[in-house]
Amino acid sequence: MEIYQRIMKFCKDVKDKTKQTYVNNKSKVKPLLAESKTKITSAYSGFKERFKGIMNIDNKKTTYIAVGITAVLLVSVIGYTKNYSPIAYEIKMDGKVLGIVRTEDEFKEAVDAIKKEIKTLYGHEFVMPEDVEILEVKAKDDELTKTQDIIYNIKKQMDMKVKAYALVVDGEEIGCVKDKAIAKSILEEIKLSYVDEDTDYEAIDFKEKVNIEEVARGIEEIKDEEEILNFLIKGTDEEAIHVVEAGENTWTIAKSYGIPMEDIHAANPGLVPERLQIGQEISLIVPKPYLTVVTKEYVELTEEIPFETETQPTDSLYEGDKKIIAQGLEGEREIKGYLIKENGVEVDREVLEEKILKEPVTRVIAEGTKERPLTVATGTFARPTRGRLTSGFGMRWGRRHEGIDIGAPIGTHITAADAGRVSFAGTKGAYGKLVIIDHENGYQTYYAHASKIHVKQGDRVYKGQHIANVGNTGRSTGPHLHFEVRKNGVPVNPSQFVKY
Repeated sequence: MEIYQRIMKFCKDVKDKTKQTYVNNKSKVKPLLAESKTKITSAYSGFKERFKGIMNIDNKKTTYIAVGITAVLLVSVIGYTKNYSPIAYEIKMDGKVLGIVRTEDEFKEAVDAIKKEIKTLYGHEFVMPEDVEILEVKAKDDELTKTQDIIYNIKKQMDMKVKAYALVVDGEEIGCVKDKAIAKSILEEIKLSYVDEDTDYEAIDFKEKVNIEEVARGIEEIKDEEEILNFLIKGTDEEAIHVVEAGENTWTIAKSYGIPMEDIHAANPGLVPERLQIGQEISLIVPKPYLTVVTKEYVELTEEIPFETETQPTDSLYEGDKKIIAQGLEGEREIKGYLIKENGVEVDREVLEEKILKEPVTRVIAEGTKERPLTVATGTFARPTRGRLTSGFGMRWGRRHEGIDIGAPIGTHITAADAGRVSFAGTKGAYGKLVIIDHENGYQTYYAHASKIHVKQGDRVYKGQHIANVGNTGRSTGPHLHFEVRKNGVPVNPSQFVKY
């Protein structure tokens, strides 16, 4: 029994050693089997006498037994090595098999090869997705996947990702760049655009929460530095450009697009409206920066103190009339403290010390309470007649047109644009039949080419009073009202006061 147990243990040892040798180096299995055969034969030679004594058989039979057991052992080991499937590793991603390898290092070699390729071609670091599974399986040599096939499967199955760095503002990813240094450079450049190199700042920071995060992104998602910088400054990658044409100005451009003129200037810093050139490109997108640079700087400055204004009612003036009876004067103070700015605009201050150098003087305005007679001017002008504008103020036919023309049928009522005193009513040269009203506030209005006049010189008229009818008298090309506004005798554009 002892001999049997020793034989079985020996066989098990040979089998285990054969298994380990197969996994580590298959080429050494045959030499191992030859060595095992020699050891088995030698071992049984030592047991011949004991077999003979126990089983009462001769030397020949004992040898047969030893040889038979050896043959059985060899067949067992050889059969094991032929049918045995050693441990391997199955690599899966998203539930799909990328390959089967004998060791995990073989998969790592395939990934390293892809990393090297991406680095060489694009200058980026390849990132393997985190959802890769490595499962232990049993597989024969002919079931293993070649390294090149694994590389091919990875490229085919996955969306190629590389390591990048995302700029994240208040939790929103703005864009990705290829390395952290570029991301830091972008943020630093934005800060520098709102600081003065000659100023010592207590703090320079962003109002928003800004992070630089390492991410895995497709190569096509990675932007260059200038693209991300412009996006952060403008708040959009949208472009809308207007090319200036002959006769255009910022007012006409703003009106044609239905946007405020202020937006035109905000979208084009440094734009000089008086110097627009034909073909010049004007941006129509108002920047709305993603980032707010907050600076804190210590200052010692002297500044004006605005004066206050108070009003005093008086019955010496008509209702709506005002008169300054005491001029306001700014005061002056000295301040030591901190200025808080957002994108270069002061939003707050921390005053540490304040000293009043000169007190401000309050401005006092008298406001009239006396009821205004209907024949006293209000200071504003109303339309003098119904009709449409047929000719504007300015140069016309080589000469200056000092009013506007409003086309209307003969007989249409002409009314006083404001109250006042009639200073002329009659016929006057090219004007034809003309009414002039002095509004006794520096303004006079002219109503020319009338067909009939209903007031006389010296009359006081109220605003809206019927003073004449539209006609075609004097130098006229058709029925219309020629309407002038003069300030202290100088013609000004009536369209500033009335709209047609």
